[in-house]
Amino acid sequence: MNASWEKGYPFQVHQRESAVEFVIKNFKDLLATKQLKPGDRLPGEHSLAQMMGVSRGSIREAMKILKAFGVIDVKQGNGTYIAKPSAKSWFEPLLFELICTEASAREFMELRETVETGILKLVIRNASEKDLEELVLVHNKLEEAVRRKATDPAELATLDIEFHLALGKATKNALLERIYRFILDFFAPTIEKTYEREKTGQNALRLHRNILTSVLERNWEKALAALRESIEEWKRLFVEE
Repeated sequence: MNASWEKGYPFQVHQRESAVEFVIKNFKDLLATKQLKPGDRLPGEHSLAQMMGVSRGSIREAMKILKAFGVIDVKQGNGTYIAKPSAKSWFEPLLFELICTEASAREFMELRETVETGILKLVIRNASEKDLEELVLVHNKLEEAVRRKATDPAELATLDIEFHLALGKATKNALLERIYRFILDFFAPTIEKTYEREKTGQNALRLHRNILTSVLERNWEKALAALRESIEEWKRLFVEE
């Protein structure tokens, strides 16, 4: 394919596939290769249509989809930009696809164990003292809630997830942190369900404390054992109904 250049953007010229799909793929490829970056201002609709060899209607439809997915940010009177990543978007198409997938209990377990094993390994390797202090502070919030006998599953699950988000941040890996945040969104309903069944949160607190202690000691074997016990307990409370 030939490349069409304007203001440094090497958009491909449309030849075969669906025009709207082609435009979306064009943006995906340029973002993946860092030729388009968050904050970049895009050419106007007419220019994009000429550069890619498609109709303005195709550009318009593609931009609607990209906007819905949070890829672009349309600023009235100021142009269209590649969106800067946010901590959380309202619509995650891949999350919706995962939710609709008829996964088995085993697949659920394997997904969580695989991701969290990698998370813990990087936390032990990369976490700064400031990251560890943040983990302690977040853990203390859950401990305080359990101590005052909080029973709201939503509150306890939120504090539980906050601890895991702090673990993701402590990996010092922006890609993995983002993926872990996404995975936690996927598992959030099951985490809340465990608090509905456990009632007191005492056992969850103990499991979190074991993970925290092993991380503070940077003890990988101890951390892995604590993680596996935590996942087994999650399985007992939620998966094995």
